[in-house]
Amino acid sequence: MMSEVEPYLSQEQKSLRARVRDFAREEIAPLTARMEEAGTHVDLIIPALLAGQGWTGVLIPEEPYRGMGAGHVAKMLLIQELSYWSGAAGAILQASLIPALALQVLGSPEQRAQWLPQIAAGLWATIAVTEPDAGSDILGMTSTAYPKRDGSWVLDGHKCFVGNSHIAGLHLVVARTGAPGSRGQRVLSAFLVEADRDGITLQLPSHIGLRGFSAGTLLLDNVTVPAANLLGEEGQGMTAAYGASMVCGRPNLAAVALGLHQRLLDETTAFVTTRPRRGGHLSDNRVVRNRVAEIRHGLITSELAVYHASALLDRSVPCDAALLNAKLTAKRTAAAAAQQAADLFGGYATRTDHPFARLDRDIRHIAAPAGPDDIQLHHLGEATLGTERDQWSQRFTAPSTTQATSVA
Repeated sequence: MMSEVEPYLSQEQKSLRARVRDFAREEIAPLTARMEEAGTHVDLIIPALLAGQGWTGVLIPEEPYRGMGAGHVAKMLLIQELSYWSGAAGAILQASLIPALALQVLGSPEQRAQWLPQIAAGLWATIAVTEPDAGSDILGMTSTAYPKRDGSWVLDGHKCFVGNSHIAGLHLVVARTGAPGSRGQRVLSAFLVEADRDGITLQLPSHIGLRGFSAGTLLLDNVTVPAANLLGEEGQGMTAAYGASMVCGRPNLAAVALGLHQRLLDETTAFVTTRPRRGGHLSDNRVVRNRVAEIRHGLITSELAVYHASALLDRSVPCDAALLNAKLTAKRTAAAAAQQAADLFGGYATRTDHPFARLDRDIRHIAAPAGPDDIQLHHLGEATLGTERDQWSQRFTAPSTTQATSVA
């Protein structure tokens, strides 16, 4: 079935999609059953396979950082095709692209020169923002960082739902570095924290889906980092968190949802067209056809929304509303498709050995990261009414950074 965006892709993008599609089918698909059987765990095989392809550098410029410099549309193709066979594989790749983009935009020349080539070569990174009691309220975080006389910083805090927590060599940690300001807002700053620093502890709670993807807890107890590890300037933690989430996190999650949605459509179509029913097949029933059509309708809608937003990013067009809409649409349509498919699969939808079980569990993981639907609607409302103060997509694709985030 041809993708709705096929006519709009360049030949290079089509070739990339074909390569990742073959790779995912041959290398990732055979691992899925084992990963499901293992339950919540840290898979090390898939990260090694992905790193070997150089895809962690999809947004990193070729020169001087030895990345792919392929842009946001290419990034979405990678994540979607991986997620078709394994939501965990797509989640692993997308999670480290978020801190890498923040480092590209906010990092000093020295920080970019030190870390971006390593990330492009397969060093996994995390962005650690969310806390147990604050959730989507970033300003409510309690993790702290205070300076010492020698210029170094000491970090203490409790971060949760940290994507790639257990495979990362570098954590981008956002913490409070100032007391509440005149309007009650806290000064937040971002720090590059090597995973082998003393005082770091990792925990891995059990999750219902994305088995093999580590979304764990990061505990920081008196962790000291040098002054050079402050990302950007003091007070730019909000920019790192919100900007990277808007420009990278939301569309990334939408791409995972697209891959899962497409697989759900294919599994459902195969089921209803081969399931015997009164001398024909289940697909002969008009109600069944309508349900399959609803699944396809949702996929078409979300695919166009997602790639539209990504294409705008590659052209450095401010597009926060489109990015919010991409995540909102992809999540909603995938969830609705799962319900339609469950009704068609009937009793098979309750069996753990049926493909639906994994797809349904993985789709549920799309909702919370980067905020649930209400968060997307809140920001969309502000953008529509003209009360949104910043276009994060503009700040993260400004003239000084377009080399790192767009294609020619």
